[in-house]
Amino acid sequence: MKFELSLKSTHQDIIHELKNKLSLESDQDIVKKAVESALQMKSNDLIFATEREKCVGGCFGATPCFEMELEENDYQELKSVFEKYDFEDYDSEAEAISKTIRCILNFIDQEPESINLQ
Repeated sequence: MKFELSLKSTHQDIIHELKNKLSLESDQDIVKKAVESALQMKSNDLIFATEREKCVGGCFGATPCFEMELEENDYQELKSVFEKYDFEDYDSEAEAISKTIRCILNFIDQEPESINLQ
C-alpha cells in the first residue's frame, strides 16, 4: 500500500541515525524495517502507550517527506493500531498511518535495546 509519509524533523533525524547504524541507504528501507520489527514484537502497548502517542514538538507539525510502500498486512495492522489507541484525529488515513510510524520511531529512539532491527 502506497502513501505519503509525514514526519517531523526529529523523526527524520532518527531515520538518519538508523541509516548510519544499520548501513542502509534508503529512508524507506529503514521505515519498513522499523515497522516490521515493531509489529513482530506484538507489544503494542509498549510502543503506542500514552507517553509515546502524545504529541512532541508541534502537534500536527509533521510534513509529507516521501512516498512509502508497506505490505498490505502491515498497513492494515497500523490502521488498526491507530483506531485502537487514543490518538488525535487526522484529516487523512495517510496522516494517521504516519502517526503510528512516528510512535514506532519514538520507541526505537527511547528504547533502542527493546527492539531488534537487524
